Amino acid sequence: MPNKPYHHGDLRNSLIEAGIELINRTGAGQFSLRKVCKLCGVSQTAPYSHFQSKEDLLEAMQDHVTQKLTEVLEGAVHACPEKNDQRELIEMGKSYVLFFINNPQYFQFLFSEASMRIDLSLDSDSSKNFPPFEMLKTIVFRVWGKNGMSKEKLEDTIIHLWATVHGLASIATMKNVRYDKDWAAKIEDIIWNK
Repeated sequence: MPNKPYHHGDLRNSLIEAGIELINRTGAGQFSLRKVCKLCGVSQTAPYSHFQSKEDLLEAMQDHVTQKLTEVLEGAVHACPEKNDQRELIEMGKSYVLFFINNPQYFQFLFSEASMRIDLSLDSDSSKNFPPFEMLKTIVFRVWGKNGMSKEKLEDTIIHLWATVHGLASIATMKNVRYDKDWAAKIEDIIWNK
């Protein structure tokens, strides 16, 4: 594993990114603070000013990726001129897939970790659920719930939309899958089956 010396003054984020890289290379079973320090080129005591344990670092890594993704999705939704419009869902879906195409290491890390939980139930505790999924639920309720769609149909719609964009992100980030079109240009057509 090549050593990537830490130079730029943001040790916390360097440790997080190195930790994600390490898990993607070797798996969670081989993860250790010592190995993350080696990747960053810092002493083995350096991470303890930011993280109490490897579990704290793992949690920070998951939070880091989730926050970045959530910010991208919020930006896509806020950029839509009309609220209560399906355009928000389209832009959110496109942004979800493109985020992971541009950051495939995050997809592999985030969804291979056993600690990642997404509760598909409409009645799930939103404060404990995956924030991007909760955003999708909120928008679907706003877009279709006002039209009297039944709770069961709303839940089915949410799962369908989630499965579509998550599946596209999964396929698009797989190294052994080839696609001869431009993902960015085709995502909307695929999402809405045009």
